[in-house]
Amino acid sequence: MFPVMNAKPTDLLIPTASGHLEACFDEGTGATRAIVLCHPHPQYGGSMHDAVVGTVESVARRHAFATLRFNFRGGGDSTGRYDNGIGEVNDLLSALSWLRDRVAMPIWLAGYSFGSNIVWRALDRAGDVDGVVLVAPPVAMMDFGARPASRAPVTLIAGDEDDYVDAADLRRWAAEASGSARVEIIAGADHFFSGGHSELAKAAERAFATR
Repeated sequence: MFPVMNAKPTDLLIPTASGHLEACFDEGTGATRAIVLCHPHPQYGGSMHDAVVGTVESVARRHAFATLRFNFRGGGDSTGRYDNGIGEVNDLLSALSWLRDRVAMPIWLAGYSFGSNIVWRALDRAGDVDGVVLVAPPVAMMDFGARPASRAPVTLIAGDEDDYVDAADLRRWAAEASGSARVEIIAGADHFFSGGHSELAKAAERAFATR
């Protein structure tokens, strides 16, 4: 492993047990932390180029993060096919392993919608993680069971007009399943943060400023 230096974003292929993942790594300038970002559902157009993922990534860069985003299996130039979230957890773990081989610094995980579910399900196998940001996590629709093995601080961000994430359900889940998670509810924002990216960015700023 070696320190992160100033460099332009690098497109790459991350090897996996079943092929490879298309990815983009941005070493940033003087990065002191790193983050892996997971995109929304690949069967509904989600990819590493998603706008919500891009907003969170931009904020992370301003907070001295090196960033790694990737396409889940079957998306873009990633090999394989959709695997109902099971193989996608392995995809995240492969990306995380690649990043740990690349940098020697604290690592965070972030995910949006389906991607937030993959992050949550991977936590028991992810090893030491310094922080977790879950954006629009559909806690009533997917497996968001308790992950007692993880002690990483968690921030939850969602809009109060999200058709897939009920704010009351999210607060209840935060209390029951994730312990001391911080919950940020953005007024007027839907699941896609249409017209709400500036408020999303502010919420991400607060999340990244906590450590």
